[in-house]
Parts: sequence; structure tokens; C-alpha cells
Amino acid sequence: MTKNKRPTLQDIADYLGITKMTISRYLRNPDSVASGTQARIAEAIERFGYIPNRAPDILSNAKSRAIGVLVPSLTNQVFANVIRGIEQITDKAGYQTMLAHYGYSEKKEERRIESLLSYNVDGIILSESQHSEKTKKMLKVANIPVIEIMDTTEVGIQQVVGFDNIAAAQAMVETMINRGYRNVVYFAARQDKRTRLRQQGYEYAMAKHQLTPHVIATKEHSSFTLGGDLLHQALETFPQIDGIFVPMMTLPLALFLNVNG
Repeated sequence: MTKNKRPTLQDIADYLGITKMTISRYLRNPDSVASGTQARIAEAIERFGYIPNRAPDILSNAKSRAIGVLVPSLTNQVFANVIRGIEQITDKAGYQTMLAHYGYSEKKEERRIESLLSYNVDGIILSESQHSEKTKKMLKVANIPVIEIMDTTEVGIQQVVGFDNIAAAQAMVETMINRGYRNVVYFAARQDKRTRLRQQGYEYAMAKHQLTPHVIATKEHSSFTLGGDLLHQALETFPQIDGIFVPMMTLPLALFLNVNG
């Protein structure tokens, strides 16, 4: 059985009776060729199912038109929304996203970044502000734009976009306290940096109002089952509990299901 041959630029050129250079110019900038030729090339590309080969551009150090995006979780709705927001911008600019998942592991993040940089991405978006020394060196040598998202409490490598997790947590807990809740318990799963920062905000709020902080902590990742387990543990350990502050999206839904189930 003969494997179907992938159509090449030369196949398109032969079919249209024009040069490969003309098609190449069209692929880089459609407006660089006459409008009639644009339509013919577009029709031929559709007809042949032609897929541009980016390898020569990458090897020649041209722009890859790709942005690397690293997220720690693919199940957390927060990061699904982040990716959607990023692609709303990259799509309009004619860029593709190259997505990598590192599971909150600094070592895995290092390997994923090394892989993305090997594809000559034009920029990279990171979800952490703490990285291994090798990662920081690779990013410096790559000399591309680097944006760190999700937290603004530390100075980043280049640019930081996000919010202050400590201040946000403190404001939310103070809102609960001002509404009369005095025995608020903090649920801390996974123990990543952002979870610890939010715990600081919670503790600042409790101390400000001269209340005793209570923390139920685990290194497990958040899940529906874990939410139920933490709720039962809190009720047994702190029977006076009248409020819960939870920094992860999965746990509140799990708590709701356990309370109302």
C-alpha cells in the first residue's frame, strides 16, 4: 500500500503555472501578490489540502509565528480561561499557541521550556514566577519576550501580568469577617506558591480583626473527593466553623455538593 504523498509548494506551483516564489510570498503576506493571483492560490491550497512547512523558517532563524504557553493544570477552569484569553489575541495577530503542561513541577517546567525553545517560539508565557536556574539561563540565552502571569508579588524576568494574591485573599476574607463570620477556616490543597500566598492574605485578615486562623492543609491536588474529605475534617477539628475560604475552584463545588447532597 503506497502512502499518500503530502502536497508540496512545487505541486501548487505546477498546478497554477506560477513560481514557487510567488506562492511563498503569498503565504508570508497575501497582499504582496495581485488580488486575482491571491484567489487562485487560496483555491489551490484548499484543493490540495496543502500545509505550509515551517521548518525552513525555523532553521533560518525566521519568526516561527508561535507563542509558547505553560500552564500547571489542564483541569483547572482558571487556566482554561487563561488559554482562551491568550488565543483571542494570538489568533487576531496570526500567531499559534504551543501549549505545555507541567503539573506544578519545577523540573518538568524546565523540560517543557527547553522543548518549546527548540521550536524557536517567538515568545513565551509562564504561569509561575519561581524557576530553576537552568530555566532562567535558557530564557536569557533565547532572548525572546517572557511574560509571567498569575501573580504580581515578585519582580519577574521581564514582564509580569496578574494580581496580588496576598491582597486579594485578605480582601475576600475581610469581606467575610465584616459580614459577621468569625470562625473562618482556610482550606489549602497542593501547597504551591499561590496557595501559600493566599494563606498569608487569609492570616493577615484574621490577625487584623484579632481572630484565630485555622488551616486545613494537604499536599494533595484539589478534587471533588478531597473537598468532601477536608470539609469533614474541618467540622470535626473546628466544630465552631462558620465560614470557609478556599483558593481553588474545584474545592468550592465539591463543598457545595457535600453540603447540599
